Amino acid sequence: MPQIGPLSAPDEEIECLVERSALSSSNKRTQAPMGAYRRRSHEPGIDQRAETPEPHPLGDAEMSDTPRIERPYQIDDQWSRAVFLRRTGQVASFLAPHLRAGMRLIDCGCGPGSITIDLARIVAPGEVVGIDRRQASLSDARTFARERGVANVAFEVANVYQLPFPDRSFDAAFACALLQHLAAPLAALKEIRRVLKPGGVIGIVDGSSTITFRYPRNRLLEAWDRLRALQRAYNTGRPAEPLQLRTLLRGAGFARTQASGTLTTEAGPPAGSSEETRKAAENDLIRLRGVLGGLAVAQGWATQAELEQIAEALIAWGEDADAFYARPSFTAIGWVSE
Repeated sequence: MPQIGPLSAPDEEIECLVERSALSSSNKRTQAPMGAYRRRSHEPGIDQRAETPEPHPLGDAEMSDTPRIERPYQIDDQWSRAVFLRRTGQVASFLAPHLRAGMRLIDCGCGPGSITIDLARIVAPGEVVGIDRRQASLSDARTFARERGVANVAFEVANVYQLPFPDRSFDAAFACALLQHLAAPLAALKEIRRVLKPGGVIGIVDGSSTITFRYPRNRLLEAWDRLRALQRAYNTGRPAEPLQLRTLLRGAGFARTQASGTLTTEAGPPAGSSEETRKAAENDLIRLRGVLGGLAVAQGWATQAELEQIAEALIAWGEDADAFYARPSFTAIGWVSE
């Protein structure tokens, strides 16, 4: 595994995970996930990457009809509550004009249900079903729905590759930040299409791009962004590249598609005030000191000491008067033929 290397060393000796950009325009394969680089050592204790990365064997996984090896998506409950619960139906505003009262809608990968509940209000008295594989998130969702007094919503544990519903069960579907965590997003979309009625519609929100707009930047912050990309590649078995949403929808059998994009953060709009950047840093620290940090150490991507250096850099960035953070978010809509 490529390591960050001794972060206290001079700049020219720091590998720092991002020595080559994860989104190089000159060589797309530099996005390869962990294990895709051969290592060589020219000085004791310092791992260097080979000039040419090995091709990733699952580069075409996103267009596969069957799920490849996929590690379960794991997230800290604290992070889920801090970030996912801040998301609202505004995330689905691009889909809202295509929804109407009385529709039955499925929200795939609903998490703690904050978006699901707003969708339920749009289609009421129609039913909304939120599915997720994490029972803890669904428990939060049910509590949230009761607190909001929304009764036309239900939450179930389910696998998006094998939805427990008959063909043509729903008028609409929604998936926010789901496909990017799947080994076979095409297979998932085909399964979602199966449960949609003729004329049904799906709305997708996708954050698969690893590009980040963060200012000020330094090597430690770049290392943090690279760790997040490595985690996704580790879980999905495919490079952490932006998904081609319209291509996937068409491949899944949707008759008509459209797509758009904007800048967001994981929790909502771009972080451009001191309060927002401080909160963004706090949310990152939850992941660094939780599931992602533990994975990074276990896989040899970073040492605990290096993670603490990254933590200090995140805290300092969050307090910087000029700090800014945003990342691309893409949306797409697909329609089933009548």
